[in-house]
Amino acid sequence: MVNLMTEKNMTKALTLVAGIAGLALAGTLLKRRSRFDLEGKVVLITGGSRGLGLVLARQFADEKARVVICARDQIELDRARVDLQQQGAEVRSFPCDVTDPEAVQKMVDEIGQIDVLVNNAGIIQVGPLDTMTAEDFRRSLKTHFWGPLNTILAVLPQMRMRKAGRIVNISSVGEK
Repeated sequence: MVNLMTEKNMTKALTLVAGIAGLALAGTLLKRRSRFDLEGKVVLITGGSRGLGLVLARQFADEKARVVICARDQIELDRARVDLQQQGAEVRSFPCDVTDPEAVQKMVDEIGQIDVLVNNAGIIQVGPLDTMTAEDFRRSLKTHFWGPLNTILAVLPQMRMRKAGRIVNISSVGEK
């Protein structure tokens, strides 16, 4: 059987599936508003400069949360911050590679209190096993496992001290 799914089409399909799942998650989180009022809360969204992260940032801003986005690409980060500000959001942005625990800790220290952490940063690398390298898998694990762990470890002490906070981890089909 011939595989008609090209890498480009597979990436588009995975992005669409992840987007739909993320929007469903965002809807669920926002419907729980009666249990957790987001107004004035600081929400850190990793990978917040585009895609699902930016959609989530817009929705949290609609709930009057104080949004903080981080991403590796400064240009995309600036574009997202301006987009959110034009929507009327209170937003801060930080260039940060979540695979670097020291950079993550520095960012968290600069932000201060974080009420909600949304681990959304990710990369999409899919393909037949014979085209993937060990480095592809290392890069994926570094982003999809160590990235969220680094941010959780950075915010957890302050959340435990306050006995309050929420952590949301988003994963993708590509990660599996």
